[in-house]
Amino acid sequence: MNIICEIGKNFIDTAEELSVQDNLLKAHNMVSEAEAIGATIVKFQCHVFEDEKKKRGEIRYDWIQRNERATPYDEFWVPLKKICDDVGVEFLCTPMSTLAAEKINPLVKRWKIGSADITDFEMLSFMKQTGKPIILSTGMSTAEQIDNAINFLGTQVELINYCISIYPCDVWKINLAKMLELKKYGLPIGFSDHSLSVEIPALAIRMGATAIEKHFTFDRGAFGPDHKISLLPNEFKQMVELCEKASMYGETFEEEKEYWSKFRTG
Repeated sequence: MNIICEIGKNFIDTAEELSVQDNLLKAHNMVSEAEAIGATIVKFQCHVFEDEKKKRGEIRYDWIQRNERATPYDEFWVPLKKICDDVGVEFLCTPMSTLAAEKINPLVKRWKIGSADITDFEMLSFMKQTGKPIILSTGMSTAEQIDNAINFLGTQVELINYCISIYPCDVWKINLAKMLELKKYGLPIGFSDHSLSVEIPALAIRMGATAIEKHFTFDRGAFGPDHKISLLPNEFKQMVELCEKASMYGETFEEEKEYWSKFRTG
């Protein structure tokens, strides 16, 4: 079971732009805390504005540019990768465009494709050429789009994430049965959860999820769009503990259903 801590851009937490070194220090602190509370992978996001502006709306331009200014390759990404190695967690980064994938490629051993980019076959083609394993999210995707991406990427897809792209997502909108439907591809299934629940991920583990992805912050009221949908350290730790307990049971959800079906009558 992998616990993917989505730090994303949450190391940016003030309206005032800080130095690259200050941003790196904040990211370092978040990585260290994430490892201490049970994360096995920490995930960030990489932007290259000149490429990404081709497919994003103007309302996002300022934020994309700020992210890129905060994370130059040699001063931020390279030392952050070393920090992750030293702490003992895997460094993972979602590239938001083809040039972002080319930029971060030397530092990652696998890819994470956000569901908004599942139809970006220019970026998918580059990822395919690298031969690295791929985690595919499905929140904004149709069944046809998922089919097309998996058919194109083939055996490189190592995990398909069920998620709902609502930020934050109300618990009642989550339907883990949809996660089971993704098993038709014959691949491991994960759950990328945008709710503030600490229990739902454990239920996903009981239903066969092999990985959980969850946003993480030190302050839900901090500046930036993703803090409000993220768990605090004590909450993230509680979620990990529940997931570990859920994974200790020998039977999977499907095996439990088969067992109890023997006692049905009528």
